Amino acid sequence: MAQSNAARTADDEPQGGTRPVAKFRHGGIELAVWSNPGESGAMYNTTIRNSYKDEKSGEWKEATSFSPTDLLVVGELAREAFAEITRLKQQGRAR
Repeated sequence: MAQSNAARTADDEPQGGTRPVAKFRHGGIELAVWSNPGESGAMYNTTIRNSYKDEKSGEWKEATSFSPTDLLVVGELAREAFAEITRLKQQGRAR
């Protein structure tokens, strides 16, 4: 269902120039996984954004709300992100 997207652009970079360690996308919904260093190893957080094209202006915009059908996509992306974070944590322990 979701597509993991390894390609990253400057739009992916929040303050400080960090990049997500993984991204999952379906339609206009994108979930990014971020790694933050901690005393006992990396900690992971996620962000979810919903992009849509404004019909009047033709501009791309972002929303923090989701329709009922979007929630199924958000749930699937969250499941995939959870599996990836679990894999990353196990990989970190193996080093």
